[in-house]
Amino acid sequence: MEATFTFRKTEPTEALKTHAFDKLGKLDKYLPKPVNAHVIFKVEGFRHCVEIAFHSNGVRYFGKGESNDMYTSIDDAVAKIEKQLKRNKERIKGHKGE
Repeated sequence: MEATFTFRKTEPTEALKTHAFDKLGKLDKYLPKPVNAHVIFKVEGFRHCVEIAFHSNGVRYFGKGESNDMYTSIDDAVAKIEKQLKRNKERIKGHKGE
């Protein structure tokens, strides 16, 4: 998976990029081909927000995580996308000939 990172009102760090890239790597098992994800890191007051979006097979996946820690926000956003991917995979898998 390729990723594009955008930082708003926060300093770009390699640690955040590598953590996000590692977490996105575990989504590859649900995707049939490599996709390009867009990750936005932003700070709004005391909240650290992470938004992750990408398209795969005509379906748009989006996850947003908010907390007081950027790493926790990344984990929340990836968990939301993973839930969407699982639900979509099960829907397609269970559709056999109906």
